[in-house]
Amino acid sequence: MKKASISILLCIFVFLGCEDDLNLISPGEASQTIYWQQERDALLAVNAAYSELDGPQMVQELDAVTDIGYRASSGPGTFHDVGAGTIDPVNDAITAQWSRYYRGVRKANDVITNIDRIKLGDPKVLARLKAEARFLRAFYYTQLSSLWGDVPLLLEPLEINDHRGRDTKVKVVDFVISELDLIISSNALPKSYGSTDVGRVTHGAALALKTRVALRNGRLGIARDAAQAVMNLGVYELYPNYGKLFQYAGKNSKEVIFDRQYTVGGNTYNAFAYSAATIGGSSVVEPIHNLFKKYEYKGSVNPNNPYENIDPRWNFTAYYTGQPIGNSVYNSWPDSKTTDRVSANEWATDHGYNLKKWIDYDLDKGNPGIGAINMILIRYADVLLMYAEAKIELNELDQSVYNAINNVRGRPSVEMPPITTGKTQSELRKIVRNERAVELAFEGLRLFDMNRWKIGEEKAGLVQGMYYQAQGSSNWIIWNNGFVRKFRADRDYLWPIPQVEMEINDKITQNPNY
Repeated sequence: MKKASISILLCIFVFLGCEDDLNLISPGEASQTIYWQQERDALLAVNAAYSELDGPQMVQELDAVTDIGYRASSGPGTFHDVGAGTIDPVNDAITAQWSRYYRGVRKANDVITNIDRIKLGDPKVLARLKAEARFLRAFYYTQLSSLWGDVPLLLEPLEINDHRGRDTKVKVVDFVISELDLIISSNALPKSYGSTDVGRVTHGAALALKTRVALRNGRLGIARDAAQAVMNLGVYELYPNYGKLFQYAGKNSKEVIFDRQYTVGGNTYNAFAYSAATIGGSSVVEPIHNLFKKYEYKGSVNPNNPYENIDPRWNFTAYYTGQPIGNSVYNSWPDSKTTDRVSANEWATDHGYNLKKWIDYDLDKGNPGIGAINMILIRYADVLLMYAEAKIELNELDQSVYNAINNVRGRPSVEMPPITTGKTQSELRKIVRNERAVELAFEGLRLFDMNRWKIGEEKAGLVQGMYYQAQGSSNWIIWNNGFVRKFRADRDYLWPIPQVEMEINDKITQNPNY
């Protein structure tokens, strides 16, 4: 007998633990005939669906498979293989994402199917919880369809032996947009919450997700209008300090539209794991020279110091030689005496840079294993840039396009010179694409941008690392360790359906050329 499909075996465990109110019990411990009785049952069930949201791997690490980053090699079946262009259907990292998203779908479906049975509760709260579950399901399907294309669209809990084939990506995207429209028009979600419910889905999050899924799939008018609706809410604004936005100071700021919540004593992660050896990291994720090249200069370029006068967002994103790190100074040059010397050991950087974004050394140094900076999944700067991109692609080159881009560039702590008017569509397209790369680096969005722009081949070739001075020389050169990446346009814009799914589901098919 075949095993259950779409990771159905995982669906037995509908409720996984989370922090605070997200500490859950398995519904297998209570009969379905008595569980869906009161409002708190629905709350716990929805909280379980939140637990499958993207975390550090799909926020920080995903950009390392693109043209702006590098994911270190640490054994088979990691995102390193995705970046290298050697991905295959048995890749553990890919399988884990597929399984997690479908766990999220299963948990959301359980709520949507059963919540109307509840008689003891505030109807408005129950309507809100149902809308939250619908949003979460829409979020998971946005990711699934973006990464795998055609995927099974499951809208109800499955029986253990059910097998489902793939629905077209168009059908899935149509469904996601219609679901978000239903949520938005119902007004079931508030614009904001009090402190006890911070992090839950809002009306603005539904509009922002609609913007994202529409833009990823060429629905430009829909994306433009949804982004404009977010802007018109008057709820969100850019956080003044770009660097602190990704530290504890920026948690739950007005720039954050939707995030994965973490808290000490609840759901946490290793805060320094992806970063430099000096602070106890493993250099798993590294910015590379191609990202460095995308940052503009505020003034003239100093041939004796290429890091002088550069866009401040580079300084907030990457550790490079000369920068303070912890209680010392970062130095990854080949003659360095520190643990950060390039390729010094298995924990040191391979290419010379390390990830600084998402690091709050002063507050996490005592115990980085309980890191709790929230992983931002959607923020206002992204919405402004999506609005600008949609308008540019529609060739609606009005002042609002310049305003959106320049608001992001003009953030206090960044203050890059504004883009002047009079640009062509082609010029503005190049500007907004570059702006997304430097503004949103290592936030898990670059792969989706490259895929929709069909520029995957730009990651192929020799990976170049830090810009540095050879000992005894005044010349600046680019480090590389000979690592070469591949990209196949006939295959790599989609991930493979996991082999385990192929083996247990006789109705599912594989993506081309895997």
